[in-house]
Amino acid sequence: MAENESFPSVNRAQTRPKASNVKSSRKYERFGETIRYLTLDEWQKLLDCVEDYRHKLMFRMIYHLGCRVGEFVRIQVKHLDFNRSSVFIPADNTKTGHMRSSHLPAGVMNEVKSLLRREGRMLKRTESVLNPDEYLFRRSKRTGRRYSENRIRQIFQRYVIKAGLSREYGQDAMGRKLHQITIHSLRHSHIMHHIHNYKLPLPIVQKQVGHRTLRATSVYLNPSDEAVGEAYRAIKEK
Repeated sequence: MAENESFPSVNRAQTRPKASNVKSSRKYERFGETIRYLTLDEWQKLLDCVEDYRHKLMFRMIYHLGCRVGEFVRIQVKHLDFNRSSVFIPADNTKTGHMRSSHLPAGVMNEVKSLLRREGRMLKRTESVLNPDEYLFRRSKRTGRRYSENRIRQIFQRYVIKAGLSREYGQDAMGRKLHQITIHSLRHSHIMHHIHNYKLPLPIVQKQVGHRTLRATSVYLNPSDEAVGEAYRAIKEK
């Protein structure tokens, strides 16, 4: 989660972990105690700007899996479970060192299968794949080389700018611009949307995104800026 966070403010007293707890909660202190995410409308606005089919599918997978970009780029064809519509993420590919299986909407999984068939990596009449050890998304068809995390970040940022969603909040120690919305915002957006908009139980979301503790997921329980705004707009001010 270290790459960035999103907009609802987080109370330090609520999120400061004890020494024995997972250290991910401390990261919010380094980023101004905010979680940087996309609203549902902003998420749709971003998707509407993505014309490249493969790029859009990559972003949709990252969002729906709620995964980290480092986990995503290492997905191999053999990690896909078409029957259960899930993606297996091995322990070696995770930040926490714990394997998990994350759900993928059936519609998105069907698009993944269409992509594999289009690229000649899956038989047309069955779900049999030809080279299961290949990376799902390859930057080079000839070498089979996967995308790097930085390349995915660059592609994503291009569409953020195109969608008019680019916002800067400062510079790092090397003078580079810090963006509020980055590829990691898709992970934050998944968690925020599924907790606040879709009302999923916290343990379900925790398991989907691979948080080690419920404490790490509970950080997202704080009201979002949108929720605060909607509550105040509902008041008929005199």
